[in-house]
Amino acid sequence: MMKLPQVLKYKPDWTQYSDTELKQFLQAAAKLIGSMQKLTEQNKQVVQSIIGDHVFVEWNHYPENDVRDDKNASQYFYHAHPGLQRPFIEHGHFHLFIHAEKIGLRRPDPSYSPAPAHLVAVSMDALGIPSGFFIVNRWVTKGPWLTKTECERGLQHFKIPPNKGEKEINSFLKSLVQLYQRPISALLEQRDEIMNTLSGQRDRRSVFADRHIEVLCYVPIHLMDDIACLELAVQRKSKTKKK
Repeated sequence: MMKLPQVLKYKPDWTQYSDTELKQFLQAAAKLIGSMQKLTEQNKQVVQSIIGDHVFVEWNHYPENDVRDDKNASQYFYHAHPGLQRPFIEHGHFHLFIHAEKIGLRRPDPSYSPAPAHLVAVSMDALGIPSGFFIVNRWVTKGPWLTKTECERGLQHFKIPPNKGEKEINSFLKSLVQLYQRPISALLEQRDEIMNTLSGQRDRRSVFADRHIEVLCYVPIHLMDDIACLELAVQRKSKTKKK
C-alpha cells in the first residue's frame, strides 16, 4: 500500500533561473513580505486576521462564506482539521480555488457539480507564516479534477481584488503562489504520478471517492530562508555580470 501523503523535498536553486524570472520572483517576494509587514503594523498577522474576532472552530470556514470574486473566478477560505487528522504540523490551511468554466478550463455541463476546482492548499503555522503546500483527493473539495497544465493556468489566473475580503491576505496568497510556482508545479506532477499508480490498481473513480485517501502529497517550505537565498542568488549574479 502506498504511504500517503508523499513528501516532496524542496531546496530552491535560484541560480537556474533567467534574469527575467528572478526579477519576477523578487517582485513576488517583495509584495509578499510587504503584505505581512502591513498586517504587523496593524498588530495582526495572516492567520489572526483571517479568523478575526470569531472563536476558532475546527472545520469552520473563515470567512464563513469564503472569499470569492466572480470577475476573476477565484475563491479561497481558511480552516483547520482536528489535530489527529493532520498528516503534518500546522495551525490550519488555505484552500485556493478557480471556477474552471468561467475561465475556459472546462465546458459548462449541468450534469457536473458547480463546485470550483481546487488548485492547492497552503499550510500555515500559528504565527501566520506559510509552512508548505499540499494537494488533496477529489472527494475532499468535490470540484472538477484539472490537469497539471490547467491547474498552473488557474494559479496564474487566481486573484482576489482589494475590495473583497482582506486586502493584504489577498495580496499575500497571490504573491505566495507566484514565488513558489515551480515547487507547486512539481507537487502537481507528483499528484499525477500518485493518482496514476493508484488508478492502475482499480477504477479511477473509486480512487477519487476513497475517503481513506485524503492528502496526496505535501511540500514543506521555509519562507524567510528561501527569500534570503533568492536575494543572495540575485546579488551574486549581478556581481558576476559586472566583472
